[in-house]
Formats: sequence, C-alpha cells, structure tokens
Amino acid sequence: MKKGTRAKKKVKTAKKKGKRNTGVTLEKTVARIQQMMDPNSKVTHNEKLVDRLGNTRQYDVVIRGSFGGRDVLGVIECKDHNRKKGPSAVDAFANNTDNLIVNFRLMVARKGFTDQALKIAAHKGIGCLSLLPSDPKQVGFGIGETWYGRLYEWGESFLTIYPEDEASELPDHFATNTVKWKGQPVIDWFSREFFTTFNLRKETGDYTLAVSFDTSINIEVEGGEFRVKTLSCTAKRNCTIKKKFVTWSGDAFYDWQSRKFTIPPKGILVGSAIDTTLGDWDDFDGDIPEPGEGVSFVRMTFDCFKACKIPEDEVPNLNSVITSRGAFFKEA
Repeated sequence: MKKGTRAKKKVKTAKKKGKRNTGVTLEKTVARIQQMMDPNSKVTHNEKLVDRLGNTRQYDVVIRGSFGGRDVLGVIECKDHNRKKGPSAVDAFANNTDNLIVNFRLMVARKGFTDQALKIAAHKGIGCLSLLPSDPKQVGFGIGETWYGRLYEWGESFLTIYPEDEASELPDHFATNTVKWKGQPVIDWFSREFFTTFNLRKETGDYTLAVSFDTSINIEVEGGEFRVKTLSCTAKRNCTIKKKFVTWSGDAFYDWQSRKFTIPPKGILVGSAIDTTLGDWDDFDGDIPEPGEGVSFVRMTFDCFKACKIPEDEVPNLNSVITSRGAFFKEA
C-alpha cells in the first residue's frame, strides 16, 4: 500500500515539474523578444530584487536601460495558464511590486486578460501583453485582422442562334448545353473565351460576344440540326466581396490595452496560411474599408479572377471555322 502511494506521488511530482518547464519557456521567450525590442538594454530572466522594505522577491523578467540620461528599471510577470487572467492575478502582481522602485510593470499572459483585469491593470499602471500565438485554436484567441478580396467570375450565360435560313423553325426554348457542334457543347467554347481572353474585366453586368462563319455550319439544337451563320453568347459578370481573418504569430507582443502590435526591429512576423483563390473565404456584404480604417498592422485586398475548368479536349474547335468575331461589348 505504501509502495503504491509513493508511486502516485512520483507521478504528481513529474506533472508539476512539466508545468514549471512550460512556464520557463514562456519566460525565456518573453526575455528574448524584450531584448530584441531594445538591444542596448539589459534583460535578465529569473532575477531576485530587493524592494524598499528589504524584502527579496523573484521576478520572471527584469529590464534595465536608460532614457533621457536616467536609469530605467522594469519587471515582467509571465502567466502560462489555460485561461485568461482575471483581477486577482493583476492585484497580486501589483501588491508584489508596490514597494519595488521600478519605472514600469508588465504582465504577459498566454491566453490574455479578462475585461475587468484590464480595467484594474490600467488603474494600477500595469501593461498587459501576450505573445502572438503560434496556434490560435490552442490558446483560444487569434491576434490579427480582416483581409478582403474581390472574386470575379462569369455567371449565368445564354446563346443566341442566327440560322442561315431565317425561316428555320428553331425550338422556342432550348437548353444551352444541347447546342452542339460535332457533338460538343458550343457553350464550352464561349465559356473558355470569357474565362481567358476576357477574364480581367472588373465592371459587372452583361457582356456579349458574337462570332460568324464564312460558310454556314451544322449546329445541333435539342437533337435537331440547323445551318447556322452566326452565334452569340451573353454572360453575366459577377463580383463577390470576400473576407478572411488572418492571424499573426512570431517575435512580437500584443498589447491588450492599446490593441496594437509591438514588433522588434529584427522580429519575424508570420501570417496564417490563406487560400489566394478565395475559395474558403467568407462572403462579405458591404464595402471594403479604405486603407487606415480599423487596421491594426497590415491589410491586403486581393483581386481574384476565377479560372475556366473545362478540359481542352471537351471544347469544340470553333476557331477552325470562325472567320470573324463581332464586337465584344457590355450591354447597357
């Protein structure tokens, strides 16, 4: 029984040791980035200081430097916990440093701070920071901003057929994909033209492209065959506004009170991976903000032009029989 008890205690001790090591990693990372902020300062990790009452206390990170010809001293408390830090944590740090002669006090919490904690920290003159998280899902918050995109694509289209014999009785209604030349849908040729030659058009609305043949060609419509001298296709140009929240990670602090990044001169900042085709972006019903509106660091706006996905061997070779192209124009 006693042997089992001892084994259980060893397991608990190992778990506690692991937690301490995790905290030390955060402290050393904070010290490293803080040193990058001001290479002329001296930053130490796990240092003991004596306050004005003679009490000796340990501090996670200590910064020494100079400003305006005077020595400057600052201390940082690091909290590597699985929840946001609340008022009690801020009060405890404030009490531990009340009698310490320092110029600034900072707290760095892995998961950030509650609103009430931020209010108390502001009142007591304590700065509240977080490292930019490498995995926003793990820490429960993401630091970043919204990027925007404009997705241009050709939408609904329809064909107009001009038969050689104007008296030909074309079907009153026909499905576009039943209009074929040599067994292949004619609409696929027009679609490829819209998605290649004319794919950089940004003005939305209906556009029409017409083509003519030197000699009439046989076109199949709803199973019937007709001699045709001209074809035209009208397609709608659409633009969808998209948005994506991009998170940042790297050598930087996020200030919860000012809601801004602080990046050292040689720090590396990395944005989360994004799909530049805008495929996984959310739709945005509104106008893209002008530069400077609510942007905390950097914002990108993408223009993406959706490509044609029709295999080449499925597109009829109308180029071999086309003698002239009518005007490509946007309808009023």
